[in-house]
Amino acid sequence: MRPTMNVEDDVEIRCVVQSADILGETPRWCERTNRLWWVDVRRPALQFYDPATDKHEARRLQADLMIGSIAPREAGGFVMGTNSGIYVYDPATSEPPRRIADPVGDVPGMRLNDGRCDPRGRFWVGSMHDHNRVPVGVLYRLDADHGCRAMHDGFVLPNSIAWSPDGGTMYFADTHNQTSFAFDYDLDAGTISNRRVFADWTHQLGRPDGATVDVEGYLWTCMVATGHLVRQAPDGSVDRIIQLPVTNPTCPVFGGKDLATLYITSHSQRLAPETLAVEPLAGALLALDVGVRGLPEPRFAG
Repeated sequence: MRPTMNVEDDVEIRCVVQSADILGETPRWCERTNRLWWVDVRRPALQFYDPATDKHEARRLQADLMIGSIAPREAGGFVMGTNSGIYVYDPATSEPPRRIADPVGDVPGMRLNDGRCDPRGRFWVGSMHDHNRVPVGVLYRLDADHGCRAMHDGFVLPNSIAWSPDGGTMYFADTHNQTSFAFDYDLDAGTISNRRVFADWTHQLGRPDGATVDVEGYLWTCMVATGHLVRQAPDGSVDRIIQLPVTNPTCPVFGGKDLATLYITSHSQRLAPETLAVEPLAGALLALDVGVRGLPEPRFAG
């Protein structure tokens, strides 16, 4: 699936927050606050950016709570996948994060990584070993009643959880194995089936990290290690490749007015000082206009 089109290196890309994140991840647009929220997994911190005021705020959370992903919650605040389970947290209150499920238990080194809600408000999140690249990852589904069940397993680094506009296809990637997958998704039952390879990125455009879907049903994926942003059609064919000004973009999401701006988080971890010197935007929050709108972010129903 090696693409034949040119890489676009002339797209205007803006740095909206020079946050210098160690591992910026899972940006989510909240239409209630008109703010973009995201996390720095390693710091750890929950952050927001308000495009109307250009305000950025990073809220440090307890040092031992490593937040791998967030999703907005119907009751307010967020559901969060962490290294010690699944929590709910509302930054508008004084209440600390509250654990509602613990699928990873006390297994040393395990944590939750990428997560997102399906169109019916179920929270899907994948686990991984934070130190060893071994296929012990499990994909979990958290329901509105806080019941949590394992739905798939056998991968190393879970990422790219997203759904097609009609909810009939679920996307997922194992970053370590450089493979993106697609599943048939039963929206009523909340189950996956018919797993197939959506894209094999081996020796191609990088390693697939976070992803999002636009209103036309195309999948946008950030490629770690190459700085590419790739748009794919529902059949898996590559439609666009945009070169970003960072080596390690992590996750894209549509936000802003009419969901017309594509925001992208990035990371700076493990970059040598000489690399950081020539890549000043590593860890920044970026934004660009790609000529298509995104989909509203589903909220956790529990």
